[in-house]
Amino acid sequence: MLKEEMTNTVTDALKQLTTIFTVKDIMTPRSRLICAPDAEAAPGVSAANPDFSVIPIKKEDELTGYFERDAKQAYPIVVGDLVSDGTPLLDLVDILQEKEFSFVLAHQDVDGYVHYSDLNHQMVKWTFYVMLEAVERLALEKLGHLCLAEGPVKERGYLQEKLGSRRFEQIEAMYKRAGDNGRSLMTYLNLADILRLAVGEGVLQLNESSIPLMKDVRDWAAHVLYDLPAETSVRNLEMVKRECLRLLGSTAEKEAIAASA
Repeated sequence: MLKEEMTNTVTDALKQLTTIFTVKDIMTPRSRLICAPDAEAAPGVSAANPDFSVIPIKKEDELTGYFERDAKQAYPIVVGDLVSDGTPLLDLVDILQEKEFSFVLAHQDVDGYVHYSDLNHQMVKWTFYVMLEAVERLALEKLGHLCLAEGPVKERGYLQEKLGSRRFEQIEAMYKRAGDNGRSLMTYLNLADILRLAVGEGVLQLNESSIPLMKDVRDWAAHVLYDLPAETSVRNLEMVKRECLRLLGSTAEKEAIAASA
């Protein structure tokens, strides 16, 4: 019982940590933006900076508009272009799915800019890593009743049956290479393995198509120099976020119902 309470506490703490970082932590501040002084000069500034699809227009140190390279058009900044600097990074994923960029509002002043490419920022990676860590802990907790630690023979047979011979051989090879440092075969399971076991046992509800995406995002979050593909990054992050929050949220709801019964 104590172990279960400790696991729940850790999982809850991990869930809370995902709300710590906000847009302010990853935006490009106004002072560092490459800007045009007006709409007439914006096409030239855009041509001189081909890496940027949007060139902000700054007049008297205030961001008032922007030039879109692909549309070859200048626009004023309106309410629909704004996001608060206090917006959690997980909510920013939803916003950037609707539009590739936003200007950041801080204290009634347009103070920065955020683009979907900023989702590769280390703070975003850390947020997703923590969230997926909470899901992994949840899955392992729900698998606990299977008593996989009863012995290496039972563990070996169980994993070979559930994961298939090919994947089991890979796990066993890693375990053997570890020698005396290898604690158990379970130590060498990746997130996809754990989720498939949980789904197979009926303790988690998750589509197979979601599992490799969740593993890919976990791998991305764990590597500083790894960027998600631009054409799928926002969509994949939104899907993984939605599935993680659903799994963590449904568990919290069930625990609340059980506690009140």
